Amino acid sequence: MKRAGFTMIELIFVIVILGILAAVAIPKLAATRDDAQISSKIASNIKTAQGEIAAYTVSQGTVPTI
Repeated sequence: MKRAGFTMIELIFVIVILGILAAVAIPKLAATRDDAQISSKIASNIKTAQGEIAAYTVSQGTVPTI
């Protein structure tokens, strides 16, 4: 006897497995997006600090010390 397609049980198993994978992947993708936003803000803050240090160095004639 030749089978023409998948059984209902096989399809349900595939759907359940895809659901489990999605439940694991979606929170990780959301966390990755948050990390990217934080990294972007940090990079912007570093560029701003570089500009401020350069402006201070030009106006005072010396590199600022802590």
